[in-house]
Amino acid sequence: MATKEPRAARRVEEGPYGQVGRLEVDDLVVLTLRAGVGAGIAVDGALYRGATNSAGEWGHTCLVREGRECRCGRQGCVEAYVSTRGIARTVRELDAESPLLDPDEDTVTAKVARAAAEGDPVATETVTRTARYLGEAAADLLNLFNPQALVLGGWVADRLGEPLLRQTRDVIAAHALPATLQALTFQLSTVPDNPVSLGAATFALEGFLDDRETFGTVAAGRRAAKAAKARTS
Repeated sequence: MATKEPRAARRVEEGPYGQVGRLEVDDLVVLTLRAGVGAGIAVDGALYRGATNSAGEWGHTCLVREGRECRCGRQGCVEAYVSTRGIARTVRELDAESPLLDPDEDTVTAKVARAAAEGDPVATETVTRTARYLGEAAADLLNLFNPQALVLGGWVADRLGEPLLRQTRDVIAAHALPATLQALTFQLSTVPDNPVSLGAATFALEGFLDDRETFGTVAAGRRAAKAAKARTS
């Protein structure tokens, strides 16, 4: 079974193997932030893929009208602000001569994380702006899908870590509807090593088990297990 983007593989991996999976979450959004940006969306325990297997192109939804040019050719996309390229652009806008800049955008993100921890003003403001962009865009997803959990993963989340999570949470609280936040768990991905590869392997297993008449949906299986446990307790 193939998937166009790693976001879908990461979503599947978060379910069975990640901390969210152990919490038995059926409605889940995973945001992958790296050179590309996307959203993996699970509804009632199943990955939502869309009619052409391209659902989750959240990174190419419009965040800023007539904003930064995105690599897709459009302007103002989420990806142009919260990807590694977007973070490098933010640093450049704050200080075109900043020592945080580097030809490699992953390196810029790593430098920003280290410098922000040391109180560097450009790095600190870069994290703050990235959290604002991310929180505003994520709030739209939360209002649309009302998930039980929102997970941040990918190079950007791994490097910027808790400061990004904390500030993004504050922005989300100001933009998402209160009812959307009532049952929401918001966290960084806890899966080590290469979650995209693990998720891709899970796709292969899912294809083998995807006989709904025999196995049912993930959510149905969980409900049956809970009912059996209740009968024996």
